[in-house]
Amino acid sequence: MLTIAGQMLKDEDEADDVVSDVFARLADGSLVLPKENPERYLMVTIRNLCISCIRRMSLRERIERRMSLSEPSHTSMESTQEMAKEMIDYAEKTFTKQTWAVFQLRFDEGLKYKEIAEQLHISEVAVYKHLAEGLKKLKEKFNPTKQ
Repeated sequence: MLTIAGQMLKDEDEADDVVSDVFARLADGSLVLPKENPERYLMVTIRNLCISCIRRMSLRERIERRMSLSEPSHTSMESTQEMAKEMIDYAEKTFTKQTWAVFQLRFDEGLKYKEIAEQLHISEVAVYKHLAEGLKKLKEKFNPTKQ
């Protein structure tokens, strides 16, 4: 379970916390294992807690963690953070106000398309278009060879 949580979260301390939380819930009785497939139930619980943890992360944290997945291990944390900051600064400066607002609501707050549309008083299709436009700009700037 710790391995799965570590792979999902890319942070050993957070992975420990998630796994410990599951066992604490088992100990206090707030989590009861089913008789059939208890191992599978535990793994699904771990996965769901990891997903919840990831959703609570800010956009900056998500980008930093994704960057650490794609870059070689010798890359320093400082350069990863610098790249993430550069991407966010670029997005903030070049995206329209509406596209930037959509990005923040989607990736910082984890809202669904429908929730973003309601909050910004636009259609769900417009939300999709703003996200697609923003991602396209980021790809063009930071990964021009893979489009």
